[in-house]
Amino acid sequence: MTQLTCEGVVVSAGGRPVLRGADLEVPAGSRTALVGPSGAGKTTLLRAVAGLAPLDAGDILVGSRSLRGVPAHRRRVAVVFQEPRLLPHLSVWENVALPLKTAGIARRERRGRAGELLADVGLTGFAERRVPGLSGGEQQRVALARALCADPDLLLLDEPLAAVDPNRRSGLRRLIVELQRERRVTTLAITHDRTEAAELGERIALMLEGRIVQHARAQELFERPATAAVARFFGMTNLLRGTVRGGYLELAGTQIPVPGPDGPATFAIRPEHVEVAPRAALVATVVEALFAGTHVRLVAMAGEQRIEVHTTVDQLPPVGSTTGIELPIRRLWRVPATSAETARGEPERHADPS
Repeated sequence: MTQLTCEGVVVSAGGRPVLRGADLEVPAGSRTALVGPSGAGKTTLLRAVAGLAPLDAGDILVGSRSLRGVPAHRRRVAVVFQEPRLLPHLSVWENVALPLKTAGIARRERRGRAGELLADVGLTGFAERRVPGLSGGEQQRVALARALCADPDLLLLDEPLAAVDPNRRSGLRRLIVELQRERRVTTLAITHDRTEAAELGERIALMLEGRIVQHARAQELFERPATAAVARFFGMTNLLRGTVRGGYLELAGTQIPVPGPDGPATFAIRPEHVEVAPRAALVATVVEALFAGTHVRLVAMAGEQRIEVHTTVDQLPPVGSTTGIELPIRRLWRVPATSAETARGEPERHADPS
């Protein structure tokens, strides 16, 4: 098992910087899911690790070994792309065993190893089939088996489920997690879906504008974001700004109890933690209610403060009515102040991934 370390990685494309000093550590034998809006630099970082994008500055290390100047085929890095990139003229087992053929391994040994890996990915009996007859999910399983056949130090997954039928994604996610746990291969997986990231990664790294802005366990990013921008990306849409005095934040003329010391502050709370409570002190006007399958997404205005609530149909007040809104103090997260955000007064907005 080997650790992946990216130190101040800078990569440009067409003269424009894409990665602007990206720092990331993926501990040996662990899984990190890399998320971020389109154009943030996720795939560029993966390509840099794989040796497919040259560095302008910084370094990438596997264990203590620098990869600067090491060609892609000598990095012991396997990549599963969004498209499986299988060879249609070869059988399934021949596709899986390609790394062994390149290494000069005898045909009988190659076939035996391919059969073992096909069993691992749930494709026993598929060895002699041809690629064109496989479903998208089956093809991606073959691609995963081929990547593992190389016995890599690092496994890189570039949105491997994006082209898979939605009904089959959950099974493939579980398979990826199970195989990584069994083999303890250090894994970096890219996805644009924050929920998928929570399932795929033991930890999640969020990239914004070519930098990693927070890398932690999923619950920390969803519940305790480092900045307002991180909060918004992970669906923590309720950001309450003001000055705390005597343990209270004034909101629409109402004193809301909040944690932490007095002074300027930003508090975040997830929509599912906000409660519709008719007798609550904070009163808001319902301006929108949208059924979202598992819940109702309700938007209310308390003065100029927009508050989003995820509630149930039986708790839903009608649009245009007023209702009490409860903001449980135990669920309010005081977002750490940053010098950049303090200087601007309003954190920069980033695309919502949902």
